[in-house]
Amino acid sequence: MLACPEFAPDAAARIDAFRAVHEPVRAALVPPHVTLVFGVGVGHLEDLAALAETVSRRTKPFQIEFDACEIAFDPFEKAHKLFALCGAGSETVTDLHRQLYDGPHRASLSPEHPFKPHMTLATQDMRARIERIDLSTLGALPIRAALKALTLVRLEGDRLETLKTVPFRG
Repeated sequence: MLACPEFAPDAAARIDAFRAVHEPVRAALVPPHVTLVFGVGVGHLEDLAALAETVSRRTKPFQIEFDACEIAFDPFEKAHKLFALCGAGSETVTDLHRQLYDGPHRASLSPEHPFKPHMTLATQDMRARIERIDLSTLGALPIRAALKALTLVRLEGDRLETLKTVPFRG
């Protein structure tokens, strides 16, 4: 389950260009996003879609800011990533994450990897490569955006299918 921030046009263009250089495969696959629910089994998609409807009814669209960057190792993909960290609005994003795991798929949540609201900007196999990235091309922080919907997606091979988009209606 994703939430795709709506950026001002100039910020969106900078982020898209940055991702096209520093994570071109993922940038071609999916727009900039905050992942709220990480890979769950296909058997949970119906429950997750229903949960998205429930959560969206009690959530209003809200503003967020990405105000810092951090390099982290992703143990699932075995890659180093550059994250834009969510400052303002992070409590609401974390609450959405918590609510969207309130179902049978909760068992897929890893307690060893606490949720940290972020948007991935770059992916590299070696940390040294990610450390050399010039962040100035991203533009000044904070980057402001609005979150207005939840998007349920399914990854099949190298194709991402949008199953459902549910606007916030709270």
